[in-house]
Amino acid sequence: MLLTETHGARGLYRVEVSGWDLDEIFFVEKADIAWDEETGKRVKLRRPLRKGSVVFVRLLQTSAAERGYPMPYEVDPLQAEQNGYCEYRLRQVQGRSKPTSKTIH
Repeated sequence: MLLTETHGARGLYRVEVSGWDLDEIFFVEKADIAWDEETGKRVKLRRPLRKGSVVFVRLLQTSAAERGYPMPYEVDPLQAEQNGYCEYRLRQVQGRSKPTSKTIH
């Protein structure tokens, strides 16, 4: 199952999140994504991240044949908890289309 926007999807999924933290140190962390149509995708991480940072999220699955590919997400900080975790809302980064060039002959 890919972590893309699907109408009516909800649940809790085990994922691997990687990217650069607030101190620009690369990290890889396993976490759970709470996925709900109303609230979107939310994840709690130990690393502080800047608003708008891009992280890569890969769904962890039991079968090597079903191994997921990392998908880019932009983070929006929601809250810092007393236990050291930070909660973020994730928004999938959309690819940029190539500009079309008109060739004059």
